[in-house]
Amino acid sequence: MKQIRFSYQGLTASKHEVGIAGDFTSWDILELADLGGIYAITLPVESGTHRYKFIVDGVWMPDPANPHTEPDPFGGRNSVLIVESETAPSYDWQQIYENPSLLESNIEHYIDLIRFAEKRYELRVRWHPGIDCQVEAVIAEQPHLCRMVGRTNSHEVYSCSFEADQDQINIWLKFSKQGQQLFLGSSGFVRLPAEVHAKHITEDIPIFKIPAWVAEGVIYQIFPDRFCNGDPSLNPAFNRWYYANSRTAPKDGEKLRKNQEYFHFEEDWYDIANLKQNPYLDEGQPDWWSFYGGDLAGIIQKLDYLQDLGVTILYFNPLWEAKSNHKYDAANFMSIDPAFGDEATMQHLVKEAHQRGMKIILDVAFNHTGETFWAFRDCVEKGEKSQWWNWYDWKKWPLPEPLPPDFNPEEYYQCWWGIKDMPDLNYDLSREHPAENYVKEISKAEVNQSLVDHLLQTATWWLQSIGIDGFRLDVPDEVPYWFWQLFRNHVRSIKEDSWLVGEIWHDARSWVNHRYFDSVMNYAYFKDIVLEHFILQDLNALEFKARISEGLARYPHHASAAMMNLLGSHDTWRIATLAKDKLSHLKAALVFQMCFLGTPHIYYGDEILMQGEGDPDNRRPFNWKWEADALASEHRALLQALINLRKMQSVLQTGAFAWLDSETEILAFKRYGYEQTIEVYINITNAPFTIPNKVHEPLFTMGKCSQQNDVLVLRPGAAIVMKVDC
Repeated sequence: MKQIRFSYQGLTASKHEVGIAGDFTSWDILELADLGGIYAITLPVESGTHRYKFIVDGVWMPDPANPHTEPDPFGGRNSVLIVESETAPSYDWQQIYENPSLLESNIEHYIDLIRFAEKRYELRVRWHPGIDCQVEAVIAEQPHLCRMVGRTNSHEVYSCSFEADQDQINIWLKFSKQGQQLFLGSSGFVRLPAEVHAKHITEDIPIFKIPAWVAEGVIYQIFPDRFCNGDPSLNPAFNRWYYANSRTAPKDGEKLRKNQEYFHFEEDWYDIANLKQNPYLDEGQPDWWSFYGGDLAGIIQKLDYLQDLGVTILYFNPLWEAKSNHKYDAANFMSIDPAFGDEATMQHLVKEAHQRGMKIILDVAFNHTGETFWAFRDCVEKGEKSQWWNWYDWKKWPLPEPLPPDFNPEEYYQCWWGIKDMPDLNYDLSREHPAENYVKEISKAEVNQSLVDHLLQTATWWLQSIGIDGFRLDVPDEVPYWFWQLFRNHVRSIKEDSWLVGEIWHDARSWVNHRYFDSVMNYAYFKDIVLEHFILQDLNALEFKARISEGLARYPHHASAAMMNLLGSHDTWRIATLAKDKLSHLKAALVFQMCFLGTPHIYYGDEILMQGEGDPDNRRPFNWKWEADALASEHRALLQALINLRKMQSVLQTGAFAWLDSETEILAFKRYGYEQTIEVYINITNAPFTIPNKVHEPLFTMGKCSQQNDVLVLRPGAAIVMKVDC
């Protein structure tokens, strides 16, 4: 990769906070150093075309020194950077064996060491692509064969795990092919083992521990208002103070004014027409303000249904009190929304789930509160006299009363995506939002301690008083890094085996580690790739395998095993709607999901082929009449069988992953460990595919699989999962 220097010089001599974000930083914001009024950073950037922006005092803008720009998806412009391919040639084994000086000779350039338990480590070796050879690590004089786990454009990644309890770990690497050997230690490449000097690692490597129950589980996501109405007495009557001026429908023939809300209850659970077209809004505008009455009692009633399906982790969208049906606009972080139930009911739900072997994680949004949040209301009333004034980034006060139809909240306070209902929280008193987000070291921040204390108290309440098992963290890249380090330490001090999973849609290497999150929602290296190959068919099999391999190269093995591998969520179109008439391809995608490395995620209703386009259509009430639909029943039975397969075969949960043949249009891979190997073949091509008949025990078949002489034939749309001789 080339080293590219980026610099920014302000129009004034005043001090600025300057960051850069682009596809080469996974859109994480990196801070530029102040070199006397010129702000600069040098970054390694791979060859190709890249998009980026500067962030100056919280404002995202293109690079003034770069004339090349293009429109971004939000009405602005990205700077465009073209990095030419490296001129250095690629090498084969014979070339580097004869002349090792062609390669970087510092062993630290090649290795990463991850400690995932008290005495357990994973060693990851970055090696040059195309130099085909065997890679071994010699650790404390013991050889460990390294397996290839993934590949990026610039390197291949090999891995091994080992146990060590000494204060010092000695490591050197061995590369070999056809009797020729190269050794790499602290003094560079040598040809004789007697000449290699081990790398001595003496520092105390922090433990990056992830709860075992995550990789072993299957996740089921519930949008509470739309799952099951178990207690009609809780149906919202909109008698809380914040509904006072938003519960009357317009008169016949009239429309809602701009920014006017109309909250109401849908009496018919199965009436979904307004989720696509609100009768009081212009064509194409849905109804965001309807409630269907789903509640905690309904979830408790359906725990047997969920247990029968086989899921073991329940992931709830927010449950705290809030004005909206989605609850991301909290009115009180430490509460249960009255339309869902009360604290005792939630505690009962947790107890019942735990008795069934199910864990519970809760969606929390700590980037912002709702405009109904008690601290924000105090600020609206008292202005700077409020003791919580600095919890928010205020620009002007007081707010107009009543709010005019053309009210622009960003003239008064910083808010999430300009939405008045979601004022942003102010973590760093020395920086405005979002400039505070990329600060990693707490020593560089002026901590808003009362806010931080309240958020940590919130975590304590949910973990101890309610008894949940972890958190799904909403838009965590819009909250300072240093806060998440505090949050992780606090949560783990309360419940050691709690799970922290972030909602990050891109490469999240800077987030997935011992400081921040165990894993993330795997949009970047699972969902998007699987949809593009199986459903949209924009990726051929070779491209799909390459993208999957890239994801496996990015994260430690135990983090990859805990990734939330989703096909859809409350933020995306329903997978069945995207699949349309490609139901066989959707089934094949499920086989891949349940047999791949990572924790499978099911969005409520996807198991029965529920439909839905964009928000809120993708949040339809659950179809509890599904048993009358033969296709829905068949699809649920398939998913149920795949979940059972995964739960019965531990190698599908935590075993290593490898492609069996990366050069064909067939998806063939294995999951393997010390005692077991499982092979998976999936055929979504238009032609039959044959494989050697090495079946010991067929564990699962789908579609037409037949035996002909000494081969198995997979017809189009077929898949087979089987044990083989190790």
